[in-house]
Amino acid sequence: MPRVSDEYRAQRRDDIAAAALRVFRRKGFAATSMAEIIAESGLSAGAIYGYYDSKMAIVHDVAGRIVGGRIADVERLAERDPLPPPSDLVGVLMHGVVREIGSTAILLQVWGEAVTDPRILEFASAVLARLRSVFADYVAAWHERTHGLDPARAAELGAEQAPLFVAACQGFIVQSALMGDFDPDAYLDRTTGHLPR
Repeated sequence: MPRVSDEYRAQRRDDIAAAALRVFRRKGFAATSMAEIIAESGLSAGAIYGYYDSKMAIVHDVAGRIVGGRIADVERLAERDPLPPPSDLVGVLMHGVVREIGSTAILLQVWGEAVTDPRILEFASAVLARLRSVFADYVAAWHERTHGLDPARAAELGAEQAPLFVAACQGFIVQSALMGDFDPDAYLDRTTGHLPR
């Protein structure tokens, strides 16, 4: 039997993750079954389970890809000179999330499940910790480069101010999912205007 290349395996994982995300967009995370992901992918159950042992494993992978894409967005922003203000990150991250997953309601479902499922809680907490770390590093670099602060003081401010940016992202997610008249641009304009500059 011919050996399956790493590229082929990576492409299959990409295909399965994309199929799962399409179903999550239509039905939400909680209501999606493995059978629906299998049907959407066009692969056999055996093929799917050869890459993922559960729906939760797929959710982890899909979320990891989304977070990874947003981290890449931040890294691209960090290469600019002059460095854009940290408030720009909120819009970059939120527009990227909406572009990739369609509806932020999926994220609320994951958060809701985290309240009663320790595995999801651990995963969601890790994602939020990573987001906070990204903001802390960016804010520290911005204070150092824009305000001329020494690295230690800049790092302190980054750690202190990062939760404000995370909260702005969480507010965007909650309001865009629950408020029918939500205006993302108005939200970002009003919210980021009050963030550290």
